[in-house]
Amino acid sequence: FSSPRFVSYLSLCLFLRRCPILSSIMTSTLPYEVKPLGMLFFLSDAEKRAMRIGRERSLGDLGKTFPDRVLATLLEHVDDAKTLMNFSLASKMCFQFASFDSLWKKLYLTKFGLEKADFSEKTSWKELYLGEVKGAETKMNTVGCLYSDALYLPNQINGIEINERWIERFTVPEIDCSGMAETSTSDSIARVFCEEFEKNNLPVVLRGLAKEWKAIKKWETNETLLKEYGEETFLVGGYRTSLKNYISYCLRENNMDDNKLLLFDPKAKMEMWTENTGVSEGLFHELFSKNGDYFKVLGEQKRPHYKWVIFGPSRSGSTFHVDPNGTSAWNAVIRGRKKWIMFPPDEVPPGVFPSEDNANVVCPLTPLEWYENFYDTCYGNKFDEDDNDDGETNAYHFQETICEAGDVLFVPSQWWHCVVNLPSAPPTDEGAEGEDQDKNVHLALTANFVSRSNLPTVLKILDTKNSNLVSGYDDKTQRHSLGEAFEERMRELYPEILREAREKTGANTSPIRPDRASQTSVEKDKDVARPTPPRPRRRPTKKPRVASALHGDASSSKVHVSPFSPSSSFSFGFGDGRF
Repeated sequence: FSSPRFVSYLSLCLFLRRCPILSSIMTSTLPYEVKPLGMLFFLSDAEKRAMRIGRERSLGDLGKTFPDRVLATLLEHVDDAKTLMNFSLASKMCFQFASFDSLWKKLYLTKFGLEKADFSEKTSWKELYLGEVKGAETKMNTVGCLYSDALYLPNQINGIEINERWIERFTVPEIDCSGMAETSTSDSIARVFCEEFEKNNLPVVLRGLAKEWKAIKKWETNETLLKEYGEETFLVGGYRTSLKNYISYCLRENNMDDNKLLLFDPKAKMEMWTENTGVSEGLFHELFSKNGDYFKVLGEQKRPHYKWVIFGPSRSGSTFHVDPNGTSAWNAVIRGRKKWIMFPPDEVPPGVFPSEDNANVVCPLTPLEWYENFYDTCYGNKFDEDDNDDGETNAYHFQETICEAGDVLFVPSQWWHCVVNLPSAPPTDEGAEGEDQDKNVHLALTANFVSRSNLPTVLKILDTKNSNLVSGYDDKTQRHSLGEAFEERMRELYPEILREAREKTGANTSPIRPDRASQTSVEKDKDVARPTPPRPRRRPTKKPRVASALHGDASSSKVHVSPFSPSSSFSFGFGDGRF
């Protein structure tokens, strides 16, 4: 009992009792019995030797030549199911390598799309695919427990628990718009929004601005949504499928997708906007439509995509990105709860790596993976339990908040942002999560717009004619000509506004966003003075603060790299990926 091995074992057991994620690894059996490589620590020397010999015999020269991560990456390049099935029948371990759902997800979407996908009966992508192929062999005895970090990674991502620390702070400023029926009150809110936030390119939450929209009540349940739009097809992950099929996907019990599909459609039926929202009336129209949205000069058919209907299951969301073409945006939550974290244009979030021209972005594959690995870095890995931090000691100047049904968030031009659909109840409420399926299908409406404030930035991006920076068209040739067509129409209809914007772009010779070398980072020397953004600093709070507009107080296409990448999975975002 005094041997070093036993002491190490006992210490690790005590640690696991305090670590829910690692404890779950020890107590639960994951699909195909895959566990992290480090769990070999608990096996005897004889068991380890047997595992190594079994792996070499089962995989042959492949197992001797390639580590698990490389072998799994090679399988991602298999583009037909027959080859993958033949490989799976070679041995028990080959069967386990070839049974990972992410491989079959790619094959199914490539061959069948989503139009016929029925998630009400099938719980995995492999079952969906083999269900389309008659006589396919789907069963084989597995080799037992497989210890592999590469194969365990997707399960690890799905097992990430939402930490209470990630959702307790509200630092984006807020304006209470609920019950604002008086004209004088609406005028005050509009004035504060324009002067304090839009002109200064700062985010703000407009609490309750959309709470009177018909969509809030009309689309409150899956039943009412399916009754009206169940057979309508929407764009999901680049493929079209019915809303009925997509909601089945959101609600399936064994959702092992490490990167969940989002319904993100720029071409949804117009009536979803005209008959169910208040975007063209009242205070909302005053804030976002009356004096802005200059892309409308191109006409509804020729302008870039600018408004989207968004559905997503709990724990899904969008990784860090900047909205397209230099535009600003508003995001109105219809159902569910969204956690937002935002970084100003002069700061790249930790764990995010843009290319030199900022057209391509490499970042963690899922939002929760970013939170798990990088959120604490934003605070310099320090949290003040008494909440006395005024924000100045943070490693980054970021802002965060949670929006619920009826709330509208203003997303300023060029701000990095990441969004997570939170479960229906906070994780601290045991048993509450999952009780209401309707709340686990999240719904939002969002739109991008060009205003007088962000027009100089928009022109600067359009001038690049970079098809990865300029977006909103399926045809890349249209992206190249967008700048010329837009400027020509602005010159005809708004010559003074265009001239003013061009003067600003001429005076400002800085890049669209500072290059990586000049952007602030936590690794930089702490003694070097960092640039101070022109915005008020606010101490974080665990409760939403509501600014009084009456008193003028307003104080805040994606390509994926292998999910078996070492230590973390990453995705490339090309300019127009957004939530």
